[in-house]
Amino acid sequence: MSGDNGSVMMGQLMYHSYSAGFIVLSYFVSVVGSWTALELLHKRTSRNGLYNWYLLLGAATAMGAVAIWAMHFIGNRAITMADGQDDLQIAYSPSYTAGSFFLPICVVGLAFFVFTITDQVTILGTTLGGFTTGFAVCGMHYLGQGGIANYQAVYNWRYIFGAGVIAVVASTLALGIFFYFKAIWTNAWWKRMVCGFMLAVAVSGMHWVATVGTQYRFRAITGGAGTGALSRHATVIVVLSLAIGCCFALLVFALIGQRSRQKYADRAQQVVLACATWDPEGRLMVTPEGLLPCRKITNSYVQRSFEDVFSIEHPVFCWLFRLTRCWPSVTDLVPGMRMHLRSTNIVNSQPNSGAETRADSIDGAEDYSQIFKELFCVAAEDLAAMIQEPLEKIGVLYDEIMSTGTLRRNKAAAAHKTTADIERALPYSVTFGRGQLLFVVRHADKLETSHLQAAGYRFASLSNILDHLARSMQVTSEELRPRLENMRGYAIESKMLEPGVHLVCFALRPLFQRGFDVLVLKNAKNLLPSFQLPVMELQRWQLDFMFRLDNWTVAECLDWLRKPADHFTPDERVFSSQLHKAISSLRKQIDNPFFEQARLIARPLSAPCRNVNGSGPPGQAKIIAFRVMTDVHESRHLNSEVEFIASRFFLCQQHVYSHSPDHSIFGRRVHREFAMLNRCSNRPGLETRNSIVSNKTFGRDLFSNMPASPSLPKWNLSFQRKGADPTGMNSDSSSEKNLVEGQPQNPFGGIHVSNEISIDVHEIRHGERSPDVEMTTLGVTSEAGVAPIERESFVDELLSLTIQERRQAK
Repeated sequence: MSGDNGSVMMGQLMYHSYSAGFIVLSYFVSVVGSWTALELLHKRTSRNGLYNWYLLLGAATAMGAVAIWAMHFIGNRAITMADGQDDLQIAYSPSYTAGSFFLPICVVGLAFFVFTITDQVTILGTTLGGFTTGFAVCGMHYLGQGGIANYQAVYNWRYIFGAGVIAVVASTLALGIFFYFKAIWTNAWWKRMVCGFMLAVAVSGMHWVATVGTQYRFRAITGGAGTGALSRHATVIVVLSLAIGCCFALLVFALIGQRSRQKYADRAQQVVLACATWDPEGRLMVTPEGLLPCRKITNSYVQRSFEDVFSIEHPVFCWLFRLTRCWPSVTDLVPGMRMHLRSTNIVNSQPNSGAETRADSIDGAEDYSQIFKELFCVAAEDLAAMIQEPLEKIGVLYDEIMSTGTLRRNKAAAAHKTTADIERALPYSVTFGRGQLLFVVRHADKLETSHLQAAGYRFASLSNILDHLARSMQVTSEELRPRLENMRGYAIESKMLEPGVHLVCFALRPLFQRGFDVLVLKNAKNLLPSFQLPVMELQRWQLDFMFRLDNWTVAECLDWLRKPADHFTPDERVFSSQLHKAISSLRKQIDNPFFEQARLIARPLSAPCRNVNGSGPPGQAKIIAFRVMTDVHESRHLNSEVEFIASRFFLCQQHVYSHSPDHSIFGRRVHREFAMLNRCSNRPGLETRNSIVSNKTFGRDLFSNMPASPSLPKWNLSFQRKGADPTGMNSDSSSEKNLVEGQPQNPFGGIHVSNEISIDVHEIRHGERSPDVEMTTLGVTSEAGVAPIERESFVDELLSLTIQERRQAK
């Protein structure tokens, strides 16, 4: 068009039409940007932390630059001016276009921050956030319209008001629904997509209502070269590039989500260590996907026999249970364990990348129990690195192993619902799967909670994530709920007896060729069923009174105490009434006929109890026990308060209470068992596997306790007796059994061997003859002592008395 024709048209309202294809494309671009922003916001876990600020910036950019800015210019591309004449089409000012790009990013970022000020969705926060988002949409639109170089936009205030209402209402509704779903953990990907479509309605709806109410007055021809205006073709290329970037981001999110789901599905069939962290409000820490942080230990526990089932009564589990109560004893040994696993081809991984177990290597391992301990420690260190915490703070091992991948078939379960295993007296259920899940449980304070949220983790109430967790573990919600509820109060503090005198029941349930089960409290599996007497200590006359009832059954004791003798003193009458109440309460708690035949051990035994001041080393309470051995067919689960557990695990728990002196003894044993790995791993060119010496060899006991001295060189020496295992591994019945049963590995403890050399040095003065320097070997000296031995607990004594009484009865 010539300049004269342009002058004639100056100030005229130009006719324009719309292209349906670009209208649809503009809405699609807005959907892509909105959905990408919601996906990024979904992964945000807190207001703090660089990780969360990056996500906020990414979400604001996706929403402001693509869903709003790109949609606007694609929508304006649908406007055709003057029947399509090229030099009369809309062109844009670069400065206004750049300003309109950054405005929605900043304002939308503020709106998203307002939505996430608190974890709870409030009416005030939702209204303020929705209004701010609507303002960003409207502000960008009219700023972008102001950047039109060759036309002056003429607006109708009614359309401006209507467009503003649509932007605010639709934004508030879409974002309010999204954050509500996010708060209650029901925002599946398709729900986020729906919210993205709704948010795109806010942007597109506002744009097209405002566009319909806009007319264009011709101002100048700016389409020629050198005018500095951006053509609509260049603008479309830029905004489509942004949209394609968002599509790529959505594809990456989908692939990551699918990989994560597949990984957790695979882990449901493996032996896995998971971290259950609880905040002060009782919420559980999960990943942004609503899953527990976890690391694989191994594909499956290799059973050496039909009875070698990995359960809480297994010696290896008891060892792990004790280890997690004294993590400092193993922190410096984990690097050596990791290198040993690589040298034996058990794992092939880099640090903090997880252990990939090779089944062919494990099949040839001589001591799989020791290999499994190393795999557990390596997985625990990787899990600690995953949550960005030191190993010492990862938590303590939960007292149950959960079977995962147990997909039940309703018909099979219903058919066998009333069937019982006669030997174990357990309800029978048909299960499929072989996964096992171990939990380390910890409680985080407010500062630690804030740190974990900044690191990319979320805390959610159990009701919101229970179903999602159950699906990821391939178990039912009914199986998972009681375990997680028990974990919530687990490890807050050691559950111990209160100071004073307690009446307890020590009941043993014999097993076929597998020892005994012990009756314990369900909510405190380290405690026997008990009832506390209202006295702090027993006087001499009370002890004499108790010895009258020695070896009496519960029924006989109750009958005698129910009718006090006339010769009882007033104090004895009161004490008799207290005993009767205690025995009756204990019988009600157990609620089983076998308790009637329990016999009294009148001699008080000492048991650790809570410190009187509430903190510090434990005190000593006195217990008076009824002992009984039940029938072999007795049910394991008696009622809602008590149940039977393996005696080995119960004995293990007696050594792990807070401030227990056995922690240091156990720590030294761990070092004797694995320190050689660490020494050998630091020596280049030395195969770790061939350097491990059996616990029963002279060399290991000889040098395992040698203290490091700054004046003497460190000798990595080992001897091996003739016929010993060349791999240096122990059998499954060596170290674990000794650790659980409290037997020392060597009754003579450690022996310190050193070579003492004396050097006589004289000062040489001027004019004197240099004296001879004589070095004399004084011989080998040794120091021998008995290594600390874990003391027997009251449970050992009760176990001995009960078994002895049963043998005498036969």
